[in-house]
Parts: sequence; C-alpha cells; structure tokens
Amino acid sequence: MSQDQLADLSRLLYSPVTLLLYVSAAIVCLYALSTRVALHETRSGRPVGERLQRLGIALAWTAVAAHVAHEIVRGLAQNRLPLGNMFEFTSAMALAGALVGLVYLTLVRRKPELVGFVMLAAAVVVSSAMLTYADPGPLMPILDTWWRTFHVTVIVVAAGIFTVGFLFNGLHLLRDTAEQGLAAARAVPTGRSTVGAAHIDDLAPGVVDDERDRGADDPGRDVSGRVAPDEDHEVATLPREAERNAMRAAISPLRLAVGTFLGTSTVSWVFVATPTTTLQEGLTRALTVNLVLVALALVARWFVPFLPQASTLDGLAYRIIALGFFAWTFGVIAGAMWAEQSWGRFWGWDPKETASFLTWIAYAAYLHARATKGTRGRGAGWIGIGAFAVLMFTYYAVNLVFVGLHSYAGLS
Repeated sequence: MSQDQLADLSRLLYSPVTLLLYVSAAIVCLYALSTRVALHETRSGRPVGERLQRLGIALAWTAVAAHVAHEIVRGLAQNRLPLGNMFEFTSAMALAGALVGLVYLTLVRRKPELVGFVMLAAAVVVSSAMLTYADPGPLMPILDTWWRTFHVTVIVVAAGIFTVGFLFNGLHLLRDTAEQGLAAARAVPTGRSTVGAAHIDDLAPGVVDDERDRGADDPGRDVSGRVAPDEDHEVATLPREAERNAMRAAISPLRLAVGTFLGTSTVSWVFVATPTTTLQEGLTRALTVNLVLVALALVARWFVPFLPQASTLDGLAYRIIALGFFAWTFGVIAGAMWAEQSWGRFWGWDPKETASFLTWIAYAAYLHARATKGTRGRGAGWIGIGAFAVLMFTYYAVNLVFVGLHSYAGLS
C-alpha cells in the first residue's frame, strides 16, 4: 500500500469510523445509565440496563481499538510517531483520555455507569482535532530527537488524563448543586454543602478516608460525613420523579448555558486570533466550539439525577488529576532535557515553557486545595476547572497565536 493510500486509510479510520464509534458508545452508555436507574425502581428493568451497559462498554473498547488503528496507520503513512502537529497531538490526547478513563472506570473504580460521559468527551475532542487537521508530512528536524518521543508522549497522555479530570469536576459541581436543590426541597438544613462533597473524599458509600471528617469534632455530622438533619425537623420525602425534577430545577439552564458559553470563550477566542485563518473562519470555529459545549452542559444537566453522589465524583476527579499531575511533571522535566539537546539550555521562558509552568502551578493549587479541609469540595472543583482552562490556553493559544519555539501547529 502506498503512502497516499495509507494517509487516506488513516483519515477514514479517524473520521467517520472512530468518531461514530465514540458517539455510538456514548449514546448507548448514557441510555443504559438512565434505563438502569429508572427501570430498577420498578424492579423489572435492571437486566435491560445491564445488557445495554455491556453493549456500550463493548462499543467503547471497539472505538478505542479503531483509534489505535488510526494512529498506527497514520504513523506508517509518514514513517514517524504521529505526534508532530496539533491534529496529531489532539488525536493522541483524545485516545489517552478515552483509554485511561475506560480502564479507570471499568477496571479500577468499578464505575462503568460513567463511561458514557468519557466517550462523549472523547467524541468532542476527536471532532475538535479536525479544526486543526494537517495531512501526514515530515517532521521538523529540530524536533527529531529521542527526547521528543518521551516528552511529547508523556505530555499528551497527561493532557488526556486532565481532560477526564475536568469532566469529573464538571459533573461533581453539577451534582453538588443539584443535591443542594434537593435538600432545599426536602427542607433539610445542610450548612455549607449537601452530601458533604466539601467535607469527605470517599469513593465508596460509607467509606471515609480522612478521620478528621468522621464527625468526631462535629456532632451534627454522621459517620459518612454528611450533615445530619435536625432532630426537631421533619424530613420530607419526595417521590422519585419529583426528586429528579427538584435536582434538575436546582440548576438553572439559562445560567448554565451562559456560564458555559462565557467560560469556553476564555479559550475559544484563539480561533479568532489565529493568524492563519480569516476572521469569518475564526468566528465560526469559536462559535461552534462554544455552542457544542453549551449543548453538552445541558445534556449533563438532564443526567444529573442519575449520577453518583457528589462526593464520589469529587474523589474521582481528585485521584485522576493527581495521576495526570505526576505525568505532567515528568513531561516538563523531559522537555527541559529535550531543550538542552535542541537549543543548548534547559529553560528559556519560551511562551510554551512559561505556560506549561503556569499549568503545573494551577494543578498543584488544585491538589493543595483538595487536600485542605477548608477548600475541598466545590472550591477545589472550581480551581480544577480553572486549571483546565489554563491547560487549554497553553495548548491552543501558545500554538496558534503566540510566536515561539513551540509553534508547531502544522497549519497551512
């Protein structure tokens, strides 16, 4: 098979094959999530949800396999590791996030019900890579060192892991807001939070890691870290459907849409400022990205009643971001070694180097906040969201807008 034929095959494997598989896996897994929870209440539909979930997991693994096949064929088409421009970086980041999220949720934490959200995020990242698509081509000579393989691979994997962490942080904030609304509907006094996402970091119901949060110093909390209702206060019980409606109603769709749009705009402006695109193209790309993420936020709002409790999502975000932080740290160190070989110095405060350091600081702040009793929970979650915005600024703005030694976007 010729190089051109391999290039065509790699593109076919990427879109539509891999993209459609990610979308299909997301749809099936999310439908299985709602079916499994809703029908379980009737005590007759749980097997249906479980079968759908197994089908969704199978589709997810098939999507990852197709993505791996794309990377292999793309590498064969250009006789090098497919990590030479922004399209290839983004594609590999999506693959890393999907693979790590799938393994973590199905094999490590046993939370397969959340796989649909990871697959949805992977589909979005795969689609966004098409905005910076570049045909297979040779590598810039200065990039062609052994350190490139190690440094870029670790950085891309870390970015994929951080994307999964951002997903869990976003779901955690939505669920915590919904739980506060539900508690208000039940007229339960909650203090600062509902189920205690700000006060406990357990991953399994009834398990609390931090002795300080067991309530020994606070008689108002039970052993799970939750705020116990006042004995003199009668707790109202809502029907299931009313309970779900109360949770959804706690999240204003207008505020969620506007907030998501404004938050996304802190990064999407780079498409307008990219020198290689026209103003119309830039505005179209920025608006498309913003509206897609707004739509996904509204979809997540609908699924909020089916999510695990906020404290579980908070713990998932914390642990996956801690893993990504270690990878990012090693990637930055490897980048310094690569810089010494390519440019004769370990650190030069190039825009990408500076932004990478700021990203490291942002995630270090998240981990510190998450480990601090007074800041964990919602406060740490927002810091995690901010850290991901810094990562996206590092990834897009420095490559597409700023001129520096790392401007390897590969765009025409």
